[in-house]
Amino acid sequence: MKNTFFFLSVILLLASCGGSKKAKSSSTGLFLTGTKWTVLKIQDVMSTGSMNSRTLELTLPDKKGTGTISGNGGCNLFNGGYTSEKGTKKIQFTNIAATKMMCGEDKQEQKFFNALNSVNSYELSGNILKLYSGGELSLTLEGVNIVK
Repeated sequence: MKNTFFFLSVILLLASCGGSKKAKSSSTGLFLTGTKWTVLKIQDVMSTGSMNSRTLELTLPDKKGTGTISGNGGCNLFNGGYTSEKGTKKIQFTNIAATKMMCGEDKQEQKFFNALNSVNSYELSGNILKLYSGGELSLTLEGVNIVK
C-alpha cells in the first residue's frame, strides 16, 4: 500500500511539472521569454569589449500581454516592462530604469538603452533575436542560455 501511494504521488508530481506556457519559439526551440539574450550588434556596429556583457531577459507576458525585462547594459543593471500583442511580432519596452554606477562615459551603453526605448517589433530566427524600430534594425541579440 505504501508503494502504491508513493508511486501515485510521484506520478502526480511529475504531471504537475509538465505544462508551463512559453512565448513563441523559433525552429531551434529558443523562446523569446525565458532565454537570456546577449547583444551582438547595436544598429550595425559589432559587439566589442563590454558590449559582450550587455544582456536582456524577458518574463512571460500576462493575459494583457505585459511582462518585465531586466539585464545589464555593460556597466549598469536595468529593468522595466514590455507589452506585446498576441499573434503579432509587435513589442514595446516601457519604464526602463537603470542603476547609475560610476563606470565612466559609455556611449555604447547609452545607444543600447536608446535602442531599447525605440523598439516596436521583433524577429526570432534560430538563436538570433532582432529588435526593430520603425522597420530599421536596432539590436541583434543571441540566445546564450535558458533562464531557469
